[in-house]
Amino acid sequence: MSQLRRRLMQWLRPLSGTPLHPQWLVLRHRAVNDAWVARHATGRVLDVGCGDARLRRILPPELDYIGMDYPGTVALGYEGARDLYGDAQAMPLAAASLDTVLLLDVLEHLPEPERALGEMARVLRPGGRCLIHVPFYYPVHDAPHDYRRWTRFGLAALLAGAGFEIASVEETADGVESAAGGLAMALAAGAIEALRARHPAALLLPFILVAVPVVNVFAYFFGRMLPATGLMPYGYRVLAARPAS
Repeated sequence: MSQLRRRLMQWLRPLSGTPLHPQWLVLRHRAVNDAWVARHATGRVLDVGCGDARLRRILPPELDYIGMDYPGTVALGYEGARDLYGDAQAMPLAAASLDTVLLLDVLEHLPEPERALGEMARVLRPGGRCLIHVPFYYPVHDAPHDYRRWTRFGLAALLAGAGFEIASVEETADGVESAAGGLAMALAAGAIEALRARHPAALLLPFILVAVPVVNVFAYFFGRMLPATGLMPYGYRVLAARPAS
């Protein structure tokens, strides 16, 4: 991430709860995802790729929360508040030692997701849960470590191959919001690149600043009026479990 882009994202952070932010249509679903995690997490919980470990503050206090992050990720400048370092594809944890594993916007960044899910199955106790969120319609991010996207059918096959049983698959946002969110982020990314390169298109910045909230608000209302289609979700929430026996 360039210094210019990092500075602009820091400047935009206070606007994340408003349609002025290019990722507003995505970020506003965070509360729903957090509630979903809090509802299904039990016992000893491992948060893989925990970042600043904000879920520690959200989950019920009776849960035993463990935040794990990868050294290379923290070295890129991400704020870290982990309890241990580890690789999701070879975790430094004993077999059958966890009740819940969280893989929230992590699986797409792993070069060997099948191996990682095998590790999740190993460290979970029988009947333990794996809570996964992955993007589907979302820009390339954290390049070059952004490897793939899955449909709900691909996720089902991937998890079955690791020995998991799927309890539920839910979509995060529908096509109208996903498409509009992609447009808002593309406009913002184009403006940032124009500023960085001192390209003449930087003169469009005032128009982009107007266009982003218009696109966001348009999608917000039309997304509620139109029935969900499952055509192009922003992402998927998956609740999977290791068989009890």
